[in-house]
Amino acid sequence: MHLGLRLCSERGLSISSMELDSLFIVNCFNDQWDPLWTIEYILKDCKNLISPNASISHVYREGNGLADRLAAHGHTCQGIAIFDRDSLPPSCFAAGQPQYRPP
Repeated sequence: MHLGLRLCSERGLSISSMELDSLFIVNCFNDQWDPLWTIEYILKDCKNLISPNASISHVYREGNGLADRLAAHGHTCQGIAIFDRDSLPPSCFAAGQPQYRPP
């Protein structure tokens, strides 16, 4: 999440909503729980990278198939790989269509 938000910021993209599969991180983001001290500085930086009005919500991993497939693909990559809609790896497609929800 942290790297993704930094990449968005570097590219001038604003975030209006985020869906995370970690209920713990969502609750920390929404100030419902205190973060562990080991991630507190990362969480603060993430909050600074998004709009204060951004929506942060929990979704089960299966609820965002594209993110799950990209994470699985990332385990096979060396270094950092950046994709957009036109360069998604083949593993992100189901029945010939990319599994993403357009904005």
